[in-house]
Amino acid sequence: MKLIQTTIKEIRYNIKAIIILALCFGLFFLAFMAMYDPTLFEDMEALLESYPEAIVQMVGDYVALSTFGGFINVYLFSMTWFYFGFYFIIKTAQDIPKEIEDKTIDIILSKPIKRWKFVIGKYIRHIITAFIVVAFSSFGVLIGVFAFPTIIPSEVYFNEIYTAFFWLFVFLVALISTSLFFSTFLQSKRALTLSFAFVTFFYIVGIFWEAFPEAIQGMRFVSIFYYFETSNLLVNHVWDNVFLNILILTGYSACMVGLSVLIFNKRDIPV
Repeated sequence: MKLIQTTIKEIRYNIKAIIILALCFGLFFLAFMAMYDPTLFEDMEALLESYPEAIVQMVGDYVALSTFGGFINVYLFSMTWFYFGFYFIIKTAQDIPKEIEDKTIDIILSKPIKRWKFVIGKYIRHIITAFIVVAFSSFGVLIGVFAFPTIIPSEVYFNEIYTAFFWLFVFLVALISTSLFFSTFLQSKRALTLSFAFVTFFYIVGIFWEAFPEAIQGMRFVSIFYYFETSNLLVNHVWDNVFLNILILTGYSACMVGLSVLIFNKRDIPV
């Protein structure tokens, strides 16, 4: 009951900001759908084929801008994690440290509430925020599918789009879990710095692993970015390892949250 009350309190305190943020992203995604023009993007694909072979081999398999799935993969899913992730890394990394630095945690922990409930309550608030933002964004895309004449709904693979948005949500939870971990034992600036440092490391290893010497390419398996690749699904309509990758990201988040709770329970915070 205390955990539910803590989570509800966190949500109620931030509900206006959450709804405004979700609406902004939903409208942005809706407006972005108006850019889709398969005829225009066919010319861009032809231009890509004239690029050096190394570049074509690097991105050619995943750039299919004349298809709706390829369009949203390149212009939305390849960068949306950054728009959302940037926000959630900052908010999560600074959440608990600011409570400690502002001394408001003294009042919270002086009440009959266990530390793990405090941490999980904060965590669930960010997860719910991520879910609302992703849901509004998906609504914006779906409305655009039926609102703009350049998009033919019968040619849209809705099951792939639903899965890609769910996959995005699970990936955002992994980013939140990473920042939560650092926030449980570091000050806000250090937690934020290390969160961005780790995410940057994950990004380089998980995205550009093919450019590394073969002997160290196995590093890609430690990166959460390696397990968030929507291109094969949205462009090639291949479902291989989609649910396995989602499961791996979920397991990563569970481990990071478990460590976060363990560390925060042992942290010396005089009350």
